[in-house]
Formats: sequence, C-alpha cells, structure tokens
Amino acid sequence: MARPEKVAQVDAVTAIFSEAGSVVLNDFTGLDVAKVSELRRRCREAGVSFRVVKNTLAKRGIADTPASELASFFEGPTAVAYTQAAENAPAKVLAQFAAEHERPKFKAGFFDGRVITGAQVATLSKLPSRDQLLAQVLGGLRAPGNGLVACLQGPLRNLMSVLDQIKNLKA
Repeated sequence: MARPEKVAQVDAVTAIFSEAGSVVLNDFTGLDVAKVSELRRRCREAGVSFRVVKNTLAKRGIADTPASELASFFEGPTAVAYTQAAENAPAKVLAQFAAEHERPKFKAGFFDGRVITGAQVATLSKLPSRDQLLAQVLGGLRAPGNGLVACLQGPLRNLMSVLDQIKNLKA
C-alpha cells in the first residue's frame, strides 16, 4: 500500500518533468548544509526551483513522461533544478555555483523535450539567455537603419557647421 506522502512526491516529480521547460540533474555530494542553502537561494533569485528527490520515487515519477530516459541518471545523491521557461537558467546558476565551489556536478538534463548529457548541460550554461539572444538579433537588425540615418544626417550636419563658421567669421 502506497503512503500518501510518497504518492504526492511521485506526482510532484511527474509534474516537474511534464511541465518544466528545462531540467538539470546534478550530484551535490560534498556540499554542506550552508552551501546547499546558498545554492537554493541563488536558484530562487534566478527563478529556478531546486529540489532534492529520492531516486526510487523519481524513477517512478518520470516513467510516463517524455524524460523517461533520465531514469538511469537517478543514482546516488541527485538534485533537480528546473524552471517552467525553456531557458538555460538552471544550467547557468549551477555552473556559476560550481565554478566557485567545485560542486555540484552535472549528471544530465532535459531541455526543449530532449534528454541531454552533462557535457551538453555545461555547454548550455555558457550560452546567453533567450532575452539576450533576442536583443542581439534586434540590435543586428537595427544596425543598417542606424547607419543609413547617420549617413543621411552627415551632409546636413556638415552644411550647418559650415554656415555656423561663416556666421562666426562675419560677426
């Protein structure tokens, strides 16, 4: 007979992997309570949820989700960092924290409906966020228009400068 707490945890894991746009599994071995608390705080600030899950319950929870291939990564201490938006925020937060503390280590991830390896998660953490990429594209699209405006304003600006100099000479 299943205990209600365990059923609730399995349902929570199923919801995470069914609804989340980006999920990162990591091994947090070697982090003391203070460092885990700091990691949780950083995750909250970035809009990322960080949760330690029991492996057997997690395997049951992901069995009927698109992330069912991740079951083999639920070995040893495993924490799940996830966000509803399909962005690389969990990977970025964990990578930044790992750079300072040498932990946690990436196990695998689930991004945009695909299972990715720990190395791919590390690569994903180095990419700019979606908003930054959109801003770069918009800047690239605006650059030719800004150049044209500056080019067309140049002769008028030069004419005004010449007229101003003539006015100063006659004064």
